[in-house]
Amino acid sequence: MAEPLLNVGLLSCGNMARVLARALNSLERARIGMVCDLVEGAASSFGSELGVPWTTSIEEVLANPEISAVIVATPNFTHADVVVQAAQAGKHVFCEKPLALSVADCDRMIAATDSAGVALCVGQVLRYYPVFTQIKSLLDAGTIGQPFAVRISRLGGWGETQPWRQRRESCGGPLFEINAHELDYMRYLLGEPEVVYATGSQLVQHGVDFEDTAFVSVRFAGGAHGVLHSSIGAALGGYTGIIQGTEGSLAFTNWPGSIQWKRFDGNSGRLASDELTTPEPHARELTHLVEAALDGVAPVISGRDGRAVVAMAEAAVSSMASGQPVSVTPHR
Repeated sequence: MAEPLLNVGLLSCGNMARVLARALNSLERARIGMVCDLVEGAASSFGSELGVPWTTSIEEVLANPEISAVIVATPNFTHADVVVQAAQAGKHVFCEKPLALSVADCDRMIAATDSAGVALCVGQVLRYYPVFTQIKSLLDAGTIGQPFAVRISRLGGWGETQPWRQRRESCGGPLFEINAHELDYMRYLLGEPEVVYATGSQLVQHGVDFEDTAFVSVRFAGGAHGVLHSSIGAALGGYTGIIQGTEGSLAFTNWPGSIQWKRFDGNSGRLASDELTTPEPHARELTHLVEAALDGVAPVISGRDGRAVVAMAEAAVSSMASGQPVSVTPHR
């Protein structure tokens, strides 16, 4: 008997959506069965490339009984309504990060998918990139003991041109649009966030209505601390970090990839970029959708994980506005 095949609808045919679609089609138990984009040319060209039907109507995809799941890669501000609509149609969902632009919308999405009995997976793919996968393996092996402090610096320019990405109300700003990855990763390593204090300013990127540089400090349950230095206004980019543990420290760069660590007992190690390999990250994260839909496995990165990231970003934006620490809204 042939293995069941998950037939997936693609909602959006933008750049990230196409990456996800090609990754899904590389899996043995899934395929893109239909694509959708509000721009007819985008939908028709990508549908032709994949050899599948295309449409400009999300409703048409959701009404198709042959489609069992959808990938939501639409603009950030549409995620909540589209995911709720998909859940009500009985479709399992993979939603690209950020899950939504408010905790309230995340709660609405989680309630809808829970009520419908469908999976909600979130695209926090950074966990699966080589440097970050290897760091987690080293920490799980006790290489530097229990981690208690993380600092990540992600600096670069701003090459986005879509109008919706220039406004906070539609993209959320960098902490949602970009740094959902780093916020998720700090939580992945340190546990649940409790309090956020952030400062930020719009200094050099004048075509947007949000901060281009920010410092975000997070206190996690159990007393661990995380700091993010985010900037879309840096002429010299870079992506680095350091993790302190009870038995040593670990430093990394992501462009190019490298990891080094040293323990208090003097033992040390280093991994260069050619030693850091993993399966294709987007295919790996989409495997979770397939397993959730076909095997009933709980999503590895769930709606509640996506919500925690949004709660941190939302608290950071609030803290920048008020100048005060802000408690992170817990899931109830």
